[in-house]
Amino acid sequence: MASKANWAHRLNAALFPWIGPPPLGPYGEPELPPASGKACPLCARPMAEHTMTKREGRPTLLHCPRELVA
Repeated sequence: MASKANWAHRLNAALFPWIGPPPLGPYGEPELPPASGKACPLCARPMAEHTMTKREGRPTLLHCPRELVA
């Protein structure tokens, strides 16, 4: 069994410079959407719920959404 593995290794080593590594991933399928949006580092809610204020010459402000009080 070791001789078969050795033969396969030699064959792969000889062909690798011409054919390269094996291709990976699904073929012909559309790319999947992201599992979820990035979370805010401050409140852990999705960044899509936040607003940003960009001010010239001053730091950008991140406004976290307010919690609804019942």
